[in-house]
Amino acid sequence: MPENKKKTFRETLLSWGAKILLALLILSFGVWGIGDYVAPQQNTAAIASIGNSKITVAEFRNEVLFQVSRLQKVFGNNFTIQQAKAMGITQNVLNTLIQRKIFSEGAKEMGLIISDNLVSREIRNDDRFKSETGTFNRLRFDEIIQRAGLNETSYISLYKTQLLQNQFLSSINNGVYVSQSQIDSIYKYRNEKRAMNFIELKHSLLTDIPTASEEDLKLFHKKNAKQFTAPEYRSITLVRLQIEDIINEIEVSDAEIKDYYNDKFDEFKTPEKRKIEQILVSDKTKSEKIYQRILAGELYKKVAKDVANLSPLSLKLGTLTRGQIPVKKLADMAFNMAENTISKPVKTPLGWHILRVTKIIPAKQEMLNQVQAKLKKEIAEEKAVEALYNLSNKYEDELGSGSSIEEAAKRLNFKVQKILPFDAQGFDMSNKKIQGLNQTIVKVAFTTNLGQDSALTDFEDSGYFILHVNDIQAPNIRPFGKIRSKVLKAWRQNQQAIAAEKKIVSFLSRLKGGMKLTDVAKELRLNVQTSSVFLRTGEGLKTQIPGELITGLFKANGKEVVSGTSDNASFIAQIQTIKSADPDKNKEGRIAIKRQLMENIASDMSTQLANALRKKLGVTINHDVVDSVF
Repeated sequence: MPENKKKTFRETLLSWGAKILLALLILSFGVWGIGDYVAPQQNTAAIASIGNSKITVAEFRNEVLFQVSRLQKVFGNNFTIQQAKAMGITQNVLNTLIQRKIFSEGAKEMGLIISDNLVSREIRNDDRFKSETGTFNRLRFDEIIQRAGLNETSYISLYKTQLLQNQFLSSINNGVYVSQSQIDSIYKYRNEKRAMNFIELKHSLLTDIPTASEEDLKLFHKKNAKQFTAPEYRSITLVRLQIEDIINEIEVSDAEIKDYYNDKFDEFKTPEKRKIEQILVSDKTKSEKIYQRILAGELYKKVAKDVANLSPLSLKLGTLTRGQIPVKKLADMAFNMAENTISKPVKTPLGWHILRVTKIIPAKQEMLNQVQAKLKKEIAEEKAVEALYNLSNKYEDELGSGSSIEEAAKRLNFKVQKILPFDAQGFDMSNKKIQGLNQTIVKVAFTTNLGQDSALTDFEDSGYFILHVNDIQAPNIRPFGKIRSKVLKAWRQNQQAIAAEKKIVSFLSRLKGGMKLTDVAKELRLNVQTSSVFLRTGEGLKTQIPGELITGLFKANGKEVVSGTSDNASFIAQIQTIKSADPDKNKEGRIAIKRQLMENIASDMSTQLANALRKKLGVTINHDVVDSVF
């Protein structure tokens, strides 16, 4: 396989995962050092300068990739760097990195120093780097650092930077004060609940609407042009280079399958598992008492309850492999016991354990004949990815020689598809979703100029595509004659909403004069409904209610009447119940509000400090370098 081969889409995703893991390791574990290990060379071009400090391309790239990976968990792997840029993610990352550097420079100006001894002590106390005996494990630590690709200097520098920032901002973070009265006031405001009696007047019930003249409809069509304007449509020629088109032509020999199986032999092994329970107590005497009573024939769970006050649920460790038990002494004991037996009391730093194995699930090994079909498919997919890459190179050569995308596709037997007009959401002119038109294709189509070819673009993990924009129909107002029925329907709905609003205004005036809500309902031939209790956010409501109505009800006093309108209904409501919130009954809620207030205040103060330092230090951003990174 050529060394300079372009990465496949699968390899690209895997390499992103490795970078994300690196970023997570750096953020999670801080810095230490690994002696003579040499980190890979990184691009040292400056993205920005803050006083005497700089932000490199490598720093910026790694942080952006980390944020994109988090968003891919929400939006899926189709979420791209380009979409992140459009959402302002890259700019947010840059601002965050600048703020970090600003605080570091501020700490230096104050003469704050973090000693190597402090760095060493902090890391040696980190449980993630300790052995099972609770002491610092250099081998484990070295493995993590090597995996992260860091040398000693860069590791200590990163860790010191974080400690410096923490020390620099400690006066803000530790000096924030929030009074109990503030906390209680906010708690009461947020957690007050109300219920209402209300009437819902659906606009569709108002049928006494005058007939519209042609002039009325044409004027409505003209005044509401945006409502009747067709979006931009594009027509394209699409060529797909997909794995599914060539995978059936890929040959996989039995020898290849056997070698592949042998290489991944351990992956087809399911380790032995055991369902384990434990009684954990703090002293040896109690553990011996429990052990002797169980040996005498008493039930395991009953003794646990009688002697240690442990519930049946707290006894269960789960069904685990040996490697899933973090304490080696316990793992060895559990996996050397027979089923339905108990262990002698075992001492660990956690206390004294008495184990019971209630079920043993033997290890299993899937044999070659059991996974042969699956392996053949995997090998074929990998070969297809490579073959498709080679075909894409040939395709680009064809294009480079002057062939159109359609001509080149026919020579290499790729699918060519003519797609008639569609909008930026992938809907055709009759507002139906075009099947198989991926949103990535739609986006590329709407960012390619008329008469131009797009770039050859990765298509998820299944191949590539390229397209040519054949035609663009600019947004235009649909002719009245063609959509008269739609205009009539919209005009009628508008008239019903206007009529409903007039009725509501009339009834509000009469309600203020002493009329009852039940009388209004009777006159409208509707029922008075009572809502469930709800917060001012609307949480708790079982009926969709306009936001303005909820806001009005929480501003209202007593039996004051309020109104609100949604797209298809109008409402009149009165308060039925007010349930005040008692902070004394929710200690955790108070604590959460206090924490949030303190964090918000500290954040505001940190932002003000950062702005002041920014002016003092001076910040220069190289936008050309920023734009060139992705």
